[in-house]
Amino acid sequence: MGQLIAAVMFSIMAAILVIAFLGIVLARGGKKVNARTTLFAGILTGLLVLTIMALISSYTVVQAGSVAVVKRFGEVVTVFEPGLNWKIPFVDQTIVYRTQEIVYETSDNPDVSKADYTDYQVDTATSDGQQITARYTVRFRIKPQEAANIVNNLGTESEVVEKVVKQNSRVWVRTLLRNYTASQLYSGDIREAQDAIASQLRKDFEEEGLELVFFGLRQIGFTDAYKQAVENKQIEAENIITRKNQAEQAKYEKERLITQAEAEAERQRLERIGVAQGQAESIKLKAQAEAEATLLKAQAQAKANELLAKSLTPELIYWQAVVQWSGQYPTVLSSGGGEQFILPGDLFRMPEPGAVPTPTAEPTPEPSPTPAP
Repeated sequence: MGQLIAAVMFSIMAAILVIAFLGIVLARGGKKVNARTTLFAGILTGLLVLTIMALISSYTVVQAGSVAVVKRFGEVVTVFEPGLNWKIPFVDQTIVYRTQEIVYETSDNPDVSKADYTDYQVDTATSDGQQITARYTVRFRIKPQEAANIVNNLGTESEVVEKVVKQNSRVWVRTLLRNYTASQLYSGDIREAQDAIASQLRKDFEEEGLELVFFGLRQIGFTDAYKQAVENKQIEAENIITRKNQAEQAKYEKERLITQAEAEAERQRLERIGVAQGQAESIKLKAQAEAEATLLKAQAQAKANELLAKSLTPELIYWQAVVQWSGQYPTVLSSGGGEQFILPGDLFRMPEPGAVPTPTAEPTPEPSPTPAP
């Protein structure tokens, strides 16, 4: 309605200007001013201007990635899709919403951020009372089918960000981070807290016609005093771990030395057993060799004796006796107490064939005389 009033006023002003211009021109030319003609020219100019403005206002071009909600006398009548759309001039008004992803981001210096909407980081505290700051990013989009409801309930895109995205995200970040201790958040494992905040925002956005694309906790900031305390604690923990590792290393070294000594003792024992077994085996083999040699020698001697016995004849024996005689005559004691020589003829007499040696009868000793009483 405001556009219509503005267009009519602009047309009237254009008509007045035309009438005044024509009157001045005719007066300077010395011609008679025809009021009817001048008025007609002014009205015609005003209508022409109003027509041109109506044509310009009769369409709208909606860009890709956005929609336009059409309001007529304050009431939402339709939603224009991307492209060329026609509307009633000066009556229909459009409110454009981006359906692309919109980024809202908090940081310690919002001026350098390239997000669509920026804000300062959130201050809060952990469950154990540590003061922290949270920097996070929210990516969302407006559902095209919910654009009409958003116009009626929230307003423009910037109003949507202010009333829903900003307020809800800051409240949930400040509230839910209080459920975690400083150590949980300081360790960097913030996925659980991040998922809890995203879950709450997703529900809120769905109720308002928005779609949460992404929520991320970029950084949790701690005070310098807490950082120093954590660093000292970590140093002490590292020292404890180092001492524990050193003790474990000493224990391992001790076990290694014991194992090495046991292995060396076992090796020496096995070597001694091996040497003893080798010596025993050597003695055994040597004894077996000597026994076999003795046996072979005995067998050879027996064989030789057997062969020698077969080869001995009386003549051979007689001949050996002659050969071996030293030239001395053996003597024997006679029964008379004197000596008697054995002559060579008796010594080397050939035995008669078939003669059997006759044993010599031993003399019977005479009884000793009995002494007189």
